[in-house]
Amino acid sequence: MLKQYLQLQQDRLLQMGQRQQQLSLQTQQEQRRLQLLTEHLGLLEAPPMMKSALGLQNLAAMKGVLTQMQQQQQQKTSAASAELLQQQQVCQKQAAYSKGIATVLAKRDSLQQQRQQRQEQQQSDEIAMQLLQLKRRG
Repeated sequence: MLKQYLQLQQDRLLQMGQRQQQLSLQTQQEQRRLQLLTEHLGLLEAPPMMKSALGLQNLAAMKGVLTQMQQQQQQKTSAASAELLQQQQVCQKQAAYSKGIATVLAKRDSLQQQRQQRQEQQQSDEIAMQLLQLKRRG
């Protein structure tokens, strides 16, 4: 029964690990999007020859929109990183829990094996004593 429970916990750990990998990939993607937005925003400069008020106004509006998008992307990136960190902590706890169960199971199996060896030794000793008594009588 404990072995089945251990297997269940190890399966759960495997699923958690897969979720962690997905979150890691998602975090990397969000960071890349933020980097691209930041680079693009940094490249938006008014051309030296631009004298049109409307053109300058449009450029300023575009920078404003991109800045807002950058802030939103920063929030998404932070949220993805926080979720990844939380999943890593959950995986560590699950791994420790599974290892604890495995340790208990191994100790129980070891004790059972020791009991069996003692019982076999006791039976062997009894047989040897009976054989010795038979030799003395006969």
